[in-house]
Amino acid sequence: MKSFEDIKQKSHSVVLEIMPNVSSEELLDDVDLFSLGLDSINAMMLVMNLQDAFGVTFETCEIDVDNFRTLANITELIKNKQEVIPTSVKV
Repeated sequence: MKSFEDIKQKSHSVVLEIMPNVSSEELLDDVDLFSLGLDSINAMMLVMNLQDAFGVTFETCEIDVDNFRTLANITELIKNKQEVIPTSVKV
């Protein structure tokens, strides 16, 4: 499991890949990504790239605008996904 800071840094990199016209300095924790130019197509690319980068799968209910509005929200969502301990099935 990665630390909160590791998740934030990796998420920051993934967002910058999707939004090449945004500088690292502009991408602060609480800046609205949609106000920086994130559109619906790029948002879906962001979701897919984050899933690949972190080895997680977002549930349909988690793919919500607010969860991907800021870097802080994305980091929190991924941190929570990684804290979930899968339960084993006993036969």
